Amino acid sequence: MALLDLSLVTRCFTTLLADRIPTFPDWPGANTLVVSAGSPELVNGPHALSFYLYHVREDAHTKAQDWGVNDANPQRFKPMGLTLYYVMTPRSNIGDANNRALADQLVMGLALKTLRDQPYIDDATTVNAGGGPVLVMPAAMRGRNNRLRCLLQPTAANEASQYWQAGTNALRLAAYYEVAATLLEPEETRTRTGRVLAYGIHTFVRGAPIIESVQNTVEFTIPGEAQPRRLEVSPAEAAYGQTIEVRGADLKGDTTAFLLSHRDFAEPVEADAAWDLATDGSLLTVKAQPLAGAQAVLPGIYGATVRTTARRTLPDGSQRDFDSFSNQMAFAITPAIVSVTGPGPVLIVRVDSFEPHTVAGGDLMVFAGPDKLTRVAAGPPGPGQFFTPSTPAAARTTVRFRFPASVTAGSIMPLRLVVRGAESQPRWEVAP
Repeated sequence: MALLDLSLVTRCFTTLLADRIPTFPDWPGANTLVVSAGSPELVNGPHALSFYLYHVREDAHTKAQDWGVNDANPQRFKPMGLTLYYVMTPRSNIGDANNRALADQLVMGLALKTLRDQPYIDDATTVNAGGGPVLVMPAAMRGRNNRLRCLLQPTAANEASQYWQAGTNALRLAAYYEVAATLLEPEETRTRTGRVLAYGIHTFVRGAPIIESVQNTVEFTIPGEAQPRRLEVSPAEAAYGQTIEVRGADLKGDTTAFLLSHRDFAEPVEADAAWDLATDGSLLTVKAQPLAGAQAVLPGIYGATVRTTARRTLPDGSQRDFDSFSNQMAFAITPAIVSVTGPGPVLIVRVDSFEPHTVAGGDLMVFAGPDKLTRVAAGPPGPGQFFTPSTPAAARTTVRFRFPASVTAGSIMPLRLVVRGAESQPRWEVAP
């Protein structure tokens, strides 16, 4: 298993469960399912499910293998086989105890069916969600020969009580799973390569690119101060048009590319010429844009990877490219507030290069001071509410809101816009 981040394994199963369960005919369509990697006591919702990693064990059969490595510390050159142990628990917060138990049993039955029908997960595993097929394995795991096997453990009923402190807390409906990577034997060789008629030696002076930090500069003026403040932010939190600095080593090849990863992308997306990439090997800069080729880049949390390409000439005179990829590091593309206008009480926030009405549900939040405003489906918004119009066309890049009734007119309040986990840069407004 070629990975260090165990959370990627957990994401495979939370994605599978969250996207598959609501597609069963027995699922009450009007209800939302919450699937979380959090421990059972911290997860709740009308229909909620916890898939919690509680134990890790090294596989004896991989630990005992004889690895022919001429080194005083050979174990660092071999993979570490792990078995992960999960407890899957439904956790409904419906007020009525009877309905709460029935909701838990519904979610549990569909979850058991889902994991039984999909015991193996690899690069090509998909789940048919409401919007079409979704790749289950995160992009950071794909292409590395990862193959996960999920088995329901035959836990006896009298042993299950040990997990829930019988005598103080009621027993919880739960299932216990073992997730392991499998080592597959190679197939018998059925072909043989031809004779080598020419050979070449390709030397590389530099190593693979390494990202040490991704940062940018944020400038803002605090109310009452005459001079703006400048802060270096790492990981970067850049709005469209702002420069992102990637610092590290060996960040320049014969050609260099900046790749963006996101949960919505099937594969990493290469930044195009509009991102204005420049690099001297230790510092790479790009300017955030709302598009990367044909792919829309909405505000949110992204992963940055640098790909360098070395071009070498082969003995026959042809050329070959050798790609090297850096480690991945997170950064945020933040929503930019262009202006806030209006005589009040309804204020109009104009944003830059995206349409807020296309961002669904909890992926869009507005805060006025410490208060989170409530999103409404139609305008005009009332006190403590906001609305995202889709018509006319000129209003699609706006958010309309009212300060909460508790805010005193004339007071200066920080205004924050959060889109898919990325928060706008500091801004203050005067309450009308």
